[in-house]
Amino acid sequence: MHQLARIFWSWFLIRGIIAVLIGLLALFMPAATFTALVILLGAFMLVTGLFTIITAVTRRHVYRNWGWLLASGILSTGIGILTFVYPLATGIALIYFVAFWALVMGIAEIAIAIQLRREITGEGWFIAAGVLSVLFAVLILFYPIAGAYTLTMIFGIYALIAGIALLSVAFRLRNIGRQTRGRRIPVT
Repeated sequence: MHQLARIFWSWFLIRGIIAVLIGLLALFMPAATFTALVILLGAFMLVTGLFTIITAVTRRHVYRNWGWLLASGILSTGIGILTFVYPLATGIALIYFVAFWALVMGIAEIAIAIQLRREITGEGWFIAAGVLSVLFAVLILFYPIAGAYTLTMIFGIYALIAGIALLSVAFRLRNIGRQTRGRRIPVT
């Protein structure tokens, strides 16, 4: 374990620094960050789609329903290409997708809380979470630019917190590695 700490602390440090920088970029340059996120999403979908197509074609004798795999690969590749050709349209579609997802999840949370009200206490909090999800969805639907800004801010805060956590782990691992430097560690 101590040898691993000495070896891997720098990887946690690098990941933490990158996450903090991305978080700060998202918080201070949200438009550029949102655009970059859309482009990265497009690249991910393109690469994933191409590999899915290759897998479907080369393994068609193994997978009984390989046609569905091929169709999903073609769809993913197509969306990836569209993202590069029309990044603004993809960004808007992403915003609306999140809005509809939040709307469906909010309605589901409210319905589940109402059904569970006889079996649990505190279901009001679950209803409140559902109402907040629905309100968030409605705000995004009526104000998509604000939705993009909000999503980018949430991503930035997440990246910043994750980066700080990774940095904390990195420095803890470095300290473990320093404490054991020069000492023989028994192999167990």
